[in-house]
Amino acid sequence: MKLKIILLNVAMLLGVSALIALATYFVNLRFFSGYKEFSPTDAMFFEGMLSILIGFLLLIGRGGINIWSQKAAILAALAGAVFKEGSMGPSEIMRRDRWKPEGFTRVALIMILAGVFMILAYFLTL
Repeated sequence: MKLKIILLNVAMLLGVSALIALATYFVNLRFFSGYKEFSPTDAMFFEGMLSILIGFLLLIGRGGINIWSQKAAILAALAGAVFKEGSMGPSEIMRRDRWKPEGFTRVALIMILAGVFMILAYFLTL
């Protein structure tokens, strides 16, 4: 049962990535067919590299200190001034919020696989 779910997820990732690569190819074919200097397959290579780069950035994630961390630190400082002990200080808030990786794993994998498919299509149509 577990293997079936894993295979379904892998097939879904591969299918969506292939559809994105195919749609990109047809859009490139539509827009870049009139140019002799820059063919649709050349555009596929650059878009594939960009897609892989964006995929890795999405895989890394986001996080860190933001406006909400600052507001929480101010609130912790106020709580520390009122209650004196037993409250978390602003330095503890900033240390805890320094980096919370929240990657977009599925979207990142789809973008990376779509980029790989685009580069593969570039080399196959050369």
